[in-house]
Amino acid sequence: MPIDDHDRQPAFPAPALTGALAFFLAAVAAAPGALAQTSADLTVVSEYAVRGLSLGANPALQLRVDHDFDAGWYAGTFASPIKLYGRGQGLLIVYGGRALPLTSRLSWDAGVTRTIYLRDHNVDYHEFYAGLTLDRVNARLSYSPAYYGAGRTIYLDVNGGIPLGERLALALHAGLLHPFGTDYRRDDRDSADLRATLAYDTDDWRLQAGWQTLVHGSGNGFPRARTLVAGASLHF
Repeated sequence: MPIDDHDRQPAFPAPALTGALAFFLAAVAAAPGALAQTSADLTVVSEYAVRGLSLGANPALQLRVDHDFDAGWYAGTFASPIKLYGRGQGLLIVYGGRALPLTSRLSWDAGVTRTIYLRDHNVDYHEFYAGLTLDRVNARLSYSPAYYGAGRTIYLDVNGGIPLGERLALALHAGLLHPFGTDYRRDDRDSADLRATLAYDTDDWRLQAGWQTLVHGSGNGFPRARTLVAGASLHF
């Protein structure tokens, strides 16, 4: 489910952690000369949360479209209704990058994302990211020069997947956000978030349920995400 704002998915069955959950496995298996292709996911979630914080307590219908080009290049967009600073609006994330294998088990991924709030453009921001994937474990570092229109931040996230059967998988996530200075939403403290999500695949559908928490940090004025979340995705 798009618990994170824009994460790309591994090939084994696992929740669609788009948000916040990065694009870390966009084209791990892609090699030079691979055919371009477009895919999309239509998802309904019980709550849209990013890095342990809530961007809307009500259920939301979300759309993600990805296009993989030749030679490991990719681009995509993610759209969702959200609630920010007490009023509803739309969120749009556009991104692009490149991912290629280094060995049969190790790959790299790097790119840039632009997060756009349709009614509060003063908090729009870029993030530049790079990461490594070893089998089903990925580590990625994201840097923003003006996170939510304010100060510089880095975000380190580690993600892993554990297949539990032919159609069932467990996805695990841990993230640490570090602001530089004191201009990020009135708080210069680090924040950390954890998440565990079960996903069950049935042909084109994916059903998801999970647990998440902000284990450190105040949230900088944003509400904490609910502990339990659920969703369903249609892939086409």
